[in-house]
Amino acid sequence: MTMNVGLNTSPASTASALARGTLDPAQPAARSAAVAASESRSAFPEAALLSRRPLRYNVQLNQQLTAVQQADDYLAQAETRLLLLRQAASPAEKSRQSGGLAQHLEGRNRLSGGSVDRHLSASLQQHNSVSFALPGSEALLNNPGGETLLFALGGRERQLAAVTLPEEGLPRQVLTRLNTGLGRLGIHARQTVAGELTFSVAEAGWERVSQHLSVRGEGHNYPADAFTLLAPRAEEAQADALAQQLRRGEAPGAAVTRGMLEHITAQRGQLRQQQGRVAARLEDMATALSPARARESAAALGQTLSRAGGQFQTLATALGAQANVHPATVKNLLG
Repeated sequence: MTMNVGLNTSPASTASALARGTLDPAQPAARSAAVAASESRSAFPEAALLSRRPLRYNVQLNQQLTAVQQADDYLAQAETRLLLLRQAASPAEKSRQSGGLAQHLEGRNRLSGGSVDRHLSASLQQHNSVSFALPGSEALLNNPGGETLLFALGGRERQLAAVTLPEEGLPRQVLTRLNTGLGRLGIHARQTVAGELTFSVAEAGWERVSQHLSVRGEGHNYPADAFTLLAPRAEEAQADALAQQLRRGEAPGAAVTRGMLEHITAQRGQLRQQQGRVAARLEDMATALSPARARESAAALGQTLSRAGGQFQTLATALGAQANVHPATVKNLLG
C-alpha cells in the first residue's frame, strides 16, 4: 500500500525524536549536533493535502513522493547519528551512539523502505541489488570448454538452471549463455572493465544465494560427480563494514566519518533536486478551471449522468479511466 504522506522534516522534530532514544538533556553539544544535522525546508508537498485528498495524485507519483521522503528521512537520521557519535565525549556515550548507529545501518532496507542501497545512495526505483564474485568462476569467460553447468539454488524450494557454455567464444557470448540460464534464478552476470566476471542479485534474494547456491559441471571447470557448494563473496559496502566495525566496539576513523558525511550530503542534495522536479509536476497538475467554469463542468456532467439511465457502471468505468489521463485531455473533454 502506497504511503500518502508529505515530506515535512523540521530540525525540532528530528532532534526530539532522536532525543527520546539517544540524547541526554544534560548534553547540549550532542543536542546542537542533532539540530545542525537537519535542515529546515518547506513541506513537500503539503502533508494535509496528501492525507485528505490522496487521489489528487496518481499511483506512480504517490510512490515517487513516498520514496523521496523515505530516502531523505533515513539519510537525515544517519547523518545525525554520525554527528552524535563524533561529538560523544564519554566512553559510555560513545558506546550508546555506536550501538544506535549500527542498528540504524543494519535496518537500512526496512527503515528506508528499500529507497537507500548498501552504499547509502538513494535508490528511488527500489531495485537494490548485491554485486558478488564467485570464487572459481574466473576461467568461465576465457576457457568455457563447451561445458554444461547445472546450477542449483536451495532454501525454501530448490530451483535448477542449466547453462551450456560454448566450446570457444568471446566473453560476451559466454555472458549471454550465463544470463539466459542464471536469469531464471534472479542472478545476472557481467564483465567488469578489468575483465573480471561478477554477478548480481536483488538484495531480497542475497541471503538465499549466499548460502544455498551450488553447481555441478562435467569435470572441466566444476566436478561432475556431485554439486559443489559455492561461496559467493559480496562486494564490500561501506555502510555494512561500518556497522560490523561498530558492533565490534571499534570507533570509525575521522576520515571514514568525514567521507560518509560528505556522501550523505551529496545524496540529500540530489534528493532536493528530485523534490524540485516533483514539485514542478505537481504545479503542472494544478487545475486551471475558474469557479464558474468548474460549476459549468459539474452541471454538464450531471446532465450526462441523468441521460445515462441505467448505464452508470459504464460511465463509472469511463470516469475511472480519466484518473490516469493527462489533465489537459480531461479539460478538453469537459469543455
